[in-house]
Amino acid sequence: MDVDLGEGAQPGCRIMIKEQLPQGLYVDPYELASMREQKSKEILVQNEIDIEAPEYLSATHAIIVYLKPDPRHHGRFTGIVPVHVRYHRPTDREEAIALVTLPDPQLMIHCQENGPLLESWKLGVTQAPCSASNHSICSWLNVNYQNVVESLTLQVPVGQKKHVLAVVTVTLLVTILCCSLLIRAVWIHGEFEHCDEIPLKGSHEGSFN
Repeated sequence: MDVDLGEGAQPGCRIMIKEQLPQGLYVDPYELASMREQKSKEILVQNEIDIEAPEYLSATHAIIVYLKPDPRHHGRFTGIVPVHVRYHRPTDREEAIALVTLPDPQLMIHCQENGPLLESWKLGVTQAPCSASNHSICSWLNVNYQNVVESLTLQVPVGQKKHVLAVVTVTLLVTILCCSLLIRAVWIHGEFEHCDEIPLKGSHEGSFN
């Protein structure tokens, strides 16, 4: 995602985007944590995310993306968010495609000084963390913006219910075959320890009166 402030850019400004991801999409918190350690991405997740849950058992969740200034273009900020698609419920329809629409995000700006042009863009003020690594609260200005493209819609392939029997049968056969090959390999190439019986030596002495 790119944000171009154009001639209204001021030194010392930072850009933050708040995106509400629908049920069919998610971000991986572990992946984002690894990126933050490498300082390649600054993304905060505002909700708990179950990365294993299918689309129909998931909830929407919000993410905050802190864009970085583009050193090649003054006033331009860029960022990349790794988004994953959830598994969708199988369908009875012939066209096995689900549509997932990404809503327009909120754009917020935090500057050391707010100029007259920035004030004209302002819609309101939001209190949010200053950055992904600094959880101190800053005042961010909600601003108007113009999309380069219309709303983004993804076409997600989904399974068909009429294929359930075939999928289950093939999966079961492949699982049995793989387990059989694994057992055979362990039996042929495995090393087993044999325990020999050790006779116990000793004498029992007793007296009877």
